[in-house]
Parts: sequence; structure tokens; C-alpha cells
Amino acid sequence: QIENYEVVKKLALELPEKINNVFECPNSNCISHNEPVESSFKVFEKKEEIRLKCKYCEKVFSREIVTER
Repeated sequence: QIENYEVVKKLALELPEKINNVFECPNSNCISHNEPVESSFKVFEKKEEIRLKCKYCEKVFSREIVTER
């Protein structure tokens, strides 16, 4: 928050637990490619890196792999 051109309060950002219907699963064998289902990933951190786990194929991907598609 900024008042009179100065930062008076900083907010801590948190990752969501899940991300739905935003990214496509990088696994070409995932059922989400062939069925009319909404993509869904569980979001977590491992060794300070963001990871996403597909709800359907349960494969874990780095943030970069999922977001570059």
C-alpha cells in the first residue's frame, strides 16, 4: 500500500492450492487431452521451486514446462 508516495504496507503473496482450466497438461498421454474435462493442477513448492501436479495423470512438472505451452 502506498500513501503520500511512500510504501506504508507490504502484502505477502501466496500461491493458490490449485489452478483450474488455465494450463494444458504437458503429458501427451494425459486423459485431459482426449476427454472433455477441465485441466487441474495442484500447486506446491519443492526446494524453492514451484511445481504443478496434474489431477488426472498425476505427473509433476516444473512451472516453466507448464507455462511455456
